[in-house]
Amino acid sequence: MKPIFFAAALALFGLSAQAEPIPLIDVHAHFQTSPVKDLDASYKAALATMDRRNIARSLLMPPPYDTRVPKRFYDIEDLLFTTKASPDRFAVLGGSTLNIMIHDTSPESVDESVRAKFRKRALEIVKLGAVGFGEISVLHVSIPLMGRNHPYEMVPPDHPLLLLLADIAAENDLPIDLHCDLVPEDMPLPDGLRSNPQNPSQLEANLPGLQRLLAHNSQAKIVWSHVGFEPLRTRRPGLVRRMLASYPNLYMSFRLNRGTLQPASAMDPDGTVKPAWVDLVREFPDRFMLGSDAFYERGGIARGSSDDGMGHLRTLIEQLPPDVGVKVASENAMRIYRLKSPATN
Repeated sequence: MKPIFFAAALALFGLSAQAEPIPLIDVHAHFQTSPVKDLDASYKAALATMDRRNIARSLLMPPPYDTRVPKRFYDIEDLLFTTKASPDRFAVLGGSTLNIMIHDTSPESVDESVRAKFRKRALEIVKLGAVGFGEISVLHVSIPLMGRNHPYEMVPPDHPLLLLLADIAAENDLPIDLHCDLVPEDMPLPDGLRSNPQNPSQLEANLPGLQRLLAHNSQAKIVWSHVGFEPLRTRRPGLVRRMLASYPNLYMSFRLNRGTLQPASAMDPDGTVKPAWVDLVREFPDRFMLGSDAFYERGGIARGSSDDGMGHLRTLIEQLPPDVGVKVASENAMRIYRLKSPATN
């Protein structure tokens, strides 16, 4: 082969390799169980979507249930079949039982017997092979589009059981996936959420409590889910930057449904990632991951992430410098969740 032709062939091969999309790791996914609980069908739908979207691995977890209704409740025990069937495609978190214990226990009633029961269950989740605890909620507002029964949940972020969970997470080097609709200061409920009667008319500030949780144990890794698309529209780039700079144990996972002009929305209405968010990720390249919030059911994705939202995850990666993009796409997830084998599709 002549040198010029050989060089041209190498260049063409390089362009082809660069055109191959980077496999993604989705660190926040669920199985839908209402109105039908069919976890095997959800598993198959998840695999099909992952193959189509070039998602190498999904981290499955129960949503932050507020009650143990058998027909829809599940925890890590119900998800383990996915890691046995497809160990290179799935990992699991556990903690819906812990979330219920936190929300059913007033802070002042936490005594040594409560702490012992909570620790026992948390260590059971660890022994079952969880790569993290989640989804755990601090403030979870009720969304009208999800129906009137979509739960409203609220506990102080520095609830004694959450502080205990931070210690257990640090001891076992497992992250906590945290759902915290942010209230920087006392504020009225946004008009768009008022149609759901479960929501209170006034929201109490939870930022100080969240800061106390993050400072409680600097070895506890907290993954604050749903950045880039959240209902209170309070997690703006400036606040996110200050939080990341102040708390090295804080990480975030992007959910990127439809874009809006609101600064807390990472996407513009035209589907591009806003420059302020691109700059923020470039500034903290080791602290962000992708978390679709997809709820898989027999027919595909029931809620959480729209189909556009799944596509926006890759849009984000494509707008980042290649070295940063691969970190957010997969490398950060591999490191933070200590995934045992390389993610391959």
